[in-house]
Amino acid sequence: MKKINILIMILGITCLVSCQKYLDKPNKIQADIKTVDQLQALLDNVTGTGTGGVAFGYEGHNATATYSTDDTEITPELYKNYPSAFTLANLYYYTFDVDNVIGAPSDPLWNGEFRKIFNANVVLANADEASGDAVTRNRVKADAYFIRAYSYWTLVNYYCLPYAQANFNSKGLPIKKTTNYSESLKRATLKETYDFILSDVAQAQSLVNYNDVQATMRWRISKPAIDAFLSRYYLFTGDYDKSVQYANSALTSQTAKLVDFNTIPAGNPASYSNPAATLKYSALNDYSPTKFFAWSEFYYTRFTYASSQWDIPSTNLLAMYDQSNDLRFMLLMIQNGGRRANVITPAQYRYDYFNDGSYLPSGPTIAEVLLNKAEALARKGDITNSLAAANILRTKRLKTYVALTANSATDALTQILQERRRELPFSFRWADIRRFSVNETPGDDVTVTHTFYKMGVGTVDLNTIQTYTLPAKSLRYAVPINGVEITASQGQIEQNSY
Repeated sequence: MKKINILIMILGITCLVSCQKYLDKPNKIQADIKTVDQLQALLDNVTGTGTGGVAFGYEGHNATATYSTDDTEITPELYKNYPSAFTLANLYYYTFDVDNVIGAPSDPLWNGEFRKIFNANVVLANADEASGDAVTRNRVKADAYFIRAYSYWTLVNYYCLPYAQANFNSKGLPIKKTTNYSESLKRATLKETYDFILSDVAQAQSLVNYNDVQATMRWRISKPAIDAFLSRYYLFTGDYDKSVQYANSALTSQTAKLVDFNTIPAGNPASYSNPAATLKYSALNDYSPTKFFAWSEFYYTRFTYASSQWDIPSTNLLAMYDQSNDLRFMLLMIQNGGRRANVITPAQYRYDYFNDGSYLPSGPTIAEVLLNKAEALARKGDITNSLAAANILRTKRLKTYVALTANSATDALTQILQERRRELPFSFRWADIRRFSVNETPGDDVTVTHTFYKMGVGTVDLNTIQTYTLPAKSLRYAVPINGVEITASQGQIEQNSY
């Protein structure tokens, strides 16, 4: 066990260096791996020794998810009063910058996901030769294939253009199947990247030996977790029949269960002075990893990490909720929550889920699967069953249950997409906006507009207000790849086109 702990520490260090250094590095760290139990210990390192994407359960700080959509609003007044509450690095994402994002010292999301891919490849490179029983061997291989697929899924939804036939030959991702330093870093096409994700999921399906979610180890892959992910995959790729099929299969799980938000108790309040204020939180705010990794709604645990611990809901997002009845607003939208960042005026809400606002669920949950099913059915024109799926969720989210109703297929889709936004803000909104722009329904396209000060290189011009717009089908849907990665790849990784 001492050796595997050293191995984990070494692998953890790799996330602090560039993509090239840990993807292209000759593999000298595998000599200590002797047993499949050691590989299982590596895969079970879901929380690690720190945060920000250094373990399998977390994404690195995801500035796009938390700053680049219409779920977020940083008013000029807010920034002018409290500039110290914001970093320039995050503001570049808020204003859809390209050059300054490329020029940042690093990209925690890119680094964190490729670190997981590297670790998954370590497991796959050693599993067949390591000693141990066949059941554990198949389990670790299934986990490794799925981890690799899920990390590529995360990356492709940020650094590449949306899935659409017109984009199939556009730039995808470097496909790393081994730990070999000589393996190419050249970007595959978008279609090749999606095909690789699906191929890895199929490999996991063929090896998985958990027939249901493991309640205390939800980071281990199971058949319902794969089904839940595929309900998302096929919704995003426009195969609505398969999305419904896999959603229905996932919903047979006896372990992944909706939590009735009426049963969530109050958490520890936070008190402030000058002026006096007491903020009321739900118990979710106090959850440690021991609790939130076992969240009953998860099929598979993954979290979007917000290093600022302050997701700032926009006026538009807040207006989506019935503020006197929707428990997602009452429990998770913390009124005057800006006090957590020493902000007094203007009073700002703070969206808060787990662990003092650090972690938002992003892995497949039963709530998401119900919404995947509802949306796919709505897009197929099945109004009754679409609303029925969404209303199952609403029975657990409202103080007094009120069913969604619709008088047309178009109205049903609108209602479902609003419900999806209420349930999955920040961590899902970017990917949703992207796919809306390329699907068969022009009416769901979203233009994101942020009004802020003029930004420069390392500066904010407080004398000039500017409007920043991210139109539908924007090339900026592909997040710029950090310049350190481009340089370290010695020209193999090409930058996105803008």
